[in-house]
Order: sequence, then C-alpha cells, then structure tokens
Amino acid sequence: MMGVLAAAGFWLATSMISVPTPPGVPSTDVTAHHGVVYQTRDAGEATQGFIDIVNVGADDELTGATCPLAGTTSLVGPDGNPLANVAVPARQTLSMSSGGPHLLLQNTHFSVDYGGVVPCSLIFANAGTISVFLYATPAP
Repeated sequence: MMGVLAAAGFWLATSMISVPTPPGVPSTDVTAHHGVVYQTRDAGEATQGFIDIVNVGADDELTGATCPLAGTTSLVGPDGNPLANVAVPARQTLSMSSGGPHLLLQNTHFSVDYGGVVPCSLIFANAGTISVFLYATPAP
C-alpha cells in the first residue's frame, strides 16, 4: 500500500511540474501589486481603487476591471471622467493614483470597512486577466 501511495505522489508531483501553459492562455510580463481602496460608511457609496502595475515586456493596455463588491467598476482619469483604456508602456510601472488614472467602484453591494480586502480582476489587451486584492484604508 505504501508503494502505491509513493508512486501516486511521485506521478502527481511530476505531472504538476511538467504541465505546459494551455493553448489560448496568454503568458504575461505584466504584474500588479496589491493595492488600496478607500473605506466607505454605507452600501451603495462609490469608492476609488489604486494599484501599481509593472510591465517588463512590450506595450500593453489596461482595458477594464471588475470588482465583485461593486455593481460597476470603471477606469477613470484624475478628473473622474471615464477612460476606455490606460496605456501600460513597455518596461515601466504604471501607478494608478488619485492624481492619475484609477479605478472607480460604484454601487457597492456593502460598505468597505477599514482593514477589509476587496478582490478585483484587471483586464489587459495582451496580458489577459490578472487578479489582485485591494486593502481598505481611510480616505485622506
């Protein structure tokens, strides 16, 4: 019995190591550091999300985002106006901040409490979808 378990464990370990990237799944040089979101008092309030995106490869662009906490997640400029996409230049870091492009989460399903964690997905033209967490902090 012990030999069967050892063989099964070896097979499982080697199969996980040698699994290639499935066809159609983009490989990526784009990564995103976990970011922050402003806390809110009540459900339904809008809030903003900020994150750093690192691109060590070719030019890409952020084309959208989704955060299940919000009815709508949009890309907006520093003036709050919607953006269709945000350029992520090759070999640079894009800092999404209140003074630049950032995420706008509207129609929140519940309040964002201090210390809470909000999962989001960032959607890129070339890199595909990258999942991140936004940590709730007080608004300045």
